Amino acid sequence: MRRGLYWLALAGVLAVTPLWARAQQSTGTHASKAVRKQTAAVARQRAEVQRLQRDVAAQESGSRAAAERLKQRDAEIAELQRQLQTAQQSGAAAGKGR
Repeated sequence: MRRGLYWLALAGVLAVTPLWARAQQSTGTHASKAVRKQTAAVARQRAEVQRLQRDVAAQESGSRAAAERLKQRDAEIAELQRQLQTAQQSGAAAGKGR
């Protein structure tokens, strides 16, 4: 979901950039006002893109940490299963010896 927002924000920045460049070429106070508006819009979009990049990086970091925890748990489960199997085989061997 956040990656989609990231790309949407990036597309917004790319869509606004030509408008901003065109506004710079115009003259007069109207052009000046448009340039300021577009510059502010570009700055807002850039800030949003940076925020989204940080959010994505945080999510990816959290995902990596969760994957590592799952990997450790899987190793613990495998070890416990091995110990259980060994104990069951020992118990079965002891039962046969009686």
